[in-house]
Amino acid sequence: MGSGSSGQPLPDSVPAALARGSSIGRYIVLAMVGRGGMGEVYAAYDPELDRKVAVKLLRVKPGNGVSLAEGRTRTLREAQAIARLSHPNVVVAYDVGTFEDKVFIAMEYVEGNTVTYWLKVQERSWREILSVFKDAARGLGAAHEKGLVHRDFKTDNVMVSRDRHVRVMDFGLARQVQEKAAPAPAPAIEASGAARTSGAAAIPIRILTGNAASGGEGSSTVVIPTDPAAPIPIEGRSSSGTFDARLTRTGAMMGTPAYMAPEQFLGTPTDARSDQFSFCISLYEALYGERPFEGSSMSTLTANVVHGNVREAPAGSKVPLWVRKVLLRGLKPRAKDRWPSMEALIEALEKDPNIKRKKWLAGGGGVFLVLGAVLGVKALVPDQNQICSGGPPKLAGIWDLAKPGEPEPARHAQIRKAFIATGKNYAPDVFATVSRALTIYAQNWANMYKETCEATDLRHEQSADVMDLRMECLQERLGGIRALTDVFAGASGEVVENAVSAANTLETLDRCSNVPLLRAVVRPPEDPTTKANVAALRERMAEVKAQFDAGRWVEMVKKGPALVEDARKLAYQPLTTESLALLGTMLAKTNDASAAEKALTESFWAADASRHDEVRAEVAANLVFVVGYLQARFTDAKRWATATEAVLERMGGHDLLRAWLLNDLAAVIQLQGDKEAALKLNLQALTLKEMVLGSRHPDVGLSETNLAIALTELKRYDEALRHIDKSIAILRQGLGADHPELANQRSNKGEILRLLGRHREARASFEEARIAWERDLGLDNALLAYPLTGIGMSYVEEGDPNSALVPLARAFRIRQTQDSDASRRGETDFAYARALWDSNRDRGKARDLAEQARTEYAKTPAKEKLEEVEAWLKKTDASITQRRVMARR
Repeated sequence: MGSGSSGQPLPDSVPAALARGSSIGRYIVLAMVGRGGMGEVYAAYDPELDRKVAVKLLRVKPGNGVSLAEGRTRTLREAQAIARLSHPNVVVAYDVGTFEDKVFIAMEYVEGNTVTYWLKVQERSWREILSVFKDAARGLGAAHEKGLVHRDFKTDNVMVSRDRHVRVMDFGLARQVQEKAAPAPAPAIEASGAARTSGAAAIPIRILTGNAASGGEGSSTVVIPTDPAAPIPIEGRSSSGTFDARLTRTGAMMGTPAYMAPEQFLGTPTDARSDQFSFCISLYEALYGERPFEGSSMSTLTANVVHGNVREAPAGSKVPLWVRKVLLRGLKPRAKDRWPSMEALIEALEKDPNIKRKKWLAGGGGVFLVLGAVLGVKALVPDQNQICSGGPPKLAGIWDLAKPGEPEPARHAQIRKAFIATGKNYAPDVFATVSRALTIYAQNWANMYKETCEATDLRHEQSADVMDLRMECLQERLGGIRALTDVFAGASGEVVENAVSAANTLETLDRCSNVPLLRAVVRPPEDPTTKANVAALRERMAEVKAQFDAGRWVEMVKKGPALVEDARKLAYQPLTTESLALLGTMLAKTNDASAAEKALTESFWAADASRHDEVRAEVAANLVFVVGYLQARFTDAKRWATATEAVLERMGGHDLLRAWLLNDLAAVIQLQGDKEAALKLNLQALTLKEMVLGSRHPDVGLSETNLAIALTELKRYDEALRHIDKSIAILRQGLGADHPELANQRSNKGEILRLLGRHREARASFEEARIAWERDLGLDNALLAYPLTGIGMSYVEEGDPNSALVPLARAFRIRQTQDSDASRRGETDFAYARALWDSNRDRGKARDLAEQARTEYAKTPAKEKLEEVEAWLKKTDASITQRRVMARR
């Protein structure tokens, strides 16, 4: 890969790649090696100097706060910034110029890949990772010595060559440290950390994409204006060329949110210590497999970064404590508390205190006496932090937070035992995944509880009224996790099968830090009896939701109407809204589209009246699926999608909900027939999920499947196979090799292999799915028709119709009795018809089945399938006619 390849998702309008042999200035294009949100990177040949180069060609579309002129300015600045540097750990820039209405930079061609890719291709030890990052730090340090600050450091912007040489690149956001930004009013930070802007939503996201191709999570560069309507002028004057024109903007921040320093979120001046902060986030993520600051929305991420709420180290991490301490200093919210320079940070990373400790212990006995005296005095001083330490005790018996080295809590052991007692082979793997998810959720809950308390009682930066609002929200979330763990404690096989998805549906904690959102919702009546009744009904709703999410669909759907009726009697509209949303969601999952639409629509308008935006966004997103996919009302679905986006923008974003909106909208558009648009939406959904959940989360695995299906529809089978393999790997790790969801993906993989003509491999994958479903679901389950049809079709296409008859006859019986979907019935009918005809068994029945398939396909948008059946019928008609003529002779 050449320098500057980002692999980010493509924008709405993507120009065709330049053909081999085209010219960019004097450079001759060899091939495209990367494409991202800002442009393309080409491998090219420089005929004057007889060398291979990487040419980065900026693609700028006016809008989203970026003008064409500014795009040119930014690229010229990048070239000039790099040209000022001469260091072995910085990519060399050779030339800059214009091409059509774009700007290009000719750079050193690096034979290698980004550090993002280097980390993902195989496991790396912490020492290997430190070695690479120290070299990258030297490159940053060299830039700082020249008075430059990168402002967008991340692993996508560092290359590792094949000989393990490390180079920092993409200085497109760099500026001179000495040049101070024009004073800009810093956004006020509430206790939640959300920025406030003159009544507008907190820091609305204008551009937010990730790096699907290279596996980066939330790694694309964005510009986020605090006031979308305000113009964003380039300030300052140029004193030494284009580079000196400032790109620091009033009311705007630049960078990649997941890797930005607090000062970038706040719009205050940045310096070399901002790069240090981004560097430490990237190194932390590389070492621990997760970023230091949790955040499924911009408001949560902002709050955690600004307040320095760093996650606990993952259990079992092999990263030494001394390394973590070095990183924690680099992640301090205040720049003055970080390392004084990159050189100081590098020096700290090169000193292993374990070596010095042995020498120190040999002659430091007297230190213990002094230290003991100091600690003795300190013990007499009351610890004010104990005031706000009540979070973990509240989790006791629900999902206890055990410290490393402590015995497994009783509640954990109880649920583990219940899972294993079901006899499901995959139960231990599912428990491990669920345990991780619950621990992360519980830890985040405890952290937010502490932060909420301290903001009022210790730091005095939040009113008691706001603390009450946030605590009420946290209490609701605690009820959700209690209800779910109660279900898990009495787990059945059905519960274990659905446990991971149930854990994923726990209500997000983001709302509990979004003070404007909490204040907007109508408060419950002050009457103690009414408040108690509201709390009691919320507990019942949490129990029903937990039971439903764990797979007990039929019983729980029946309880939904009673919950709605009881909520109406209490006459507290937000609760009525929530009960209708729960009922509508349950009805949608059981495919009762008409009833689901009615409940969800009423919930939407009730949420509008009570200013309950969180519920409003969720039900609008669900209505996209209900009216668009279940009822094929495409125009209505797009209206609901627009409504969802509008609510999310007012809320300040909710990335996971938006990911599911994109996922459902992709399904609708796929059904409508726009396959390219569906693929693009699936890519965006996958990117957001990776950013929020990490690349190994089972929910990400399901999005990999959706992407594989979208690529299959476009007949891009090799790409589809890669994504379905990724899905299987992720789900196997998170759910266990025997989980029924793996059977679903193996059946999908079999279909892709069949379309590639790899029939033997396809049948092996279909057989794995068949065996798993028969074991878990019985011999007549509707799902079995998928692999049985696939097995039969592969035999027919391979020229062995006799072997196809048994599986297709069985699939035909299942589809006739249990599947009303016209396209699936048509597929099995036609495959069975071909097998009967080609084996010369019962050609009359074969014709009847093909006619039946034609009738089924005529009900669907699948014109290609209909044409294929009609062509086959014409061919058989001709064959019959020819045989009759021959018989007469």
